[in-house]
Amino acid sequence: MKCARMLRTRMLRTRLNLLPAILLIAMAAGGCENDGENSEPIFTRVSASPDCGVVPLNVDFFAAVSGGNETGDPMGANNLLDVQWKFGDGTSGSTSVNYHTFATPGDYSVIVTATDQDGKNTSRTLSVTVLADSLVIEATSNFPAGSVTTADPIMFFLAAQSCNIEFPSVLGDSVKMTYRWQMGDAANTVYTGVNPIFSYSTAGDYTVELTVTSPALAVTRHVTLDFTVVDP
Repeated sequence: MKCARMLRTRMLRTRLNLLPAILLIAMAAGGCENDGENSEPIFTRVSASPDCGVVPLNVDFFAAVSGGNETGDPMGANNLLDVQWKFGDGTSGSTSVNYHTFATPGDYSVIVTATDQDGKNTSRTLSVTVLADSLVIEATSNFPAGSVTTADPIMFFLAAQSCNIEFPSVLGDSVKMTYRWQMGDAANTVYTGVNPIFSYSTAGDYTVELTVTSPALAVTRHVTLDFTVVDP
């Protein structure tokens, strides 16, 4: 019995002594399964500055990427990962840092893709808004042809866009502007709301002028609508 107990004790000590080595082997095996050669590239930072502005808009693009197969570079730098940009306007670029000029107004989806030496890749998308003006406004009505009668109530609508205004998509942006609708009638009727409703009492040709001011941008823009009014 005594010998059996001594044998069990020795076996237990041997197992305890081997446990750290077993753990190290398991950790090493796990690390091999998740090292750079077997993982996909990962973007750690992607940016576009600025991401909104007036045409022509110069944008600085930057992408920091790691992971993937970077074998051969002890520092794991991006130069062993192929970085490609598609700017959404039919042009493209490469490398982690890129400079691009957008020459046409529009909303652009910029796609950056990183590919390692094994062909594994990952992509990210950035949005860039390019405006024709720092404040773009459009006035419309429920009579787009401009032909109305003295019995017709005309409803006016405004759409406005800047880098910090998207009205009416964002209704709260209405407080970022001031409005002045001049109806051009004999009484010189003026409205200061966003969407006035008005009827002309006398037949004739009229021009409605809308003035929109953005205090934050320190800009004022004008637009006109023409109406031909007849008796019903």
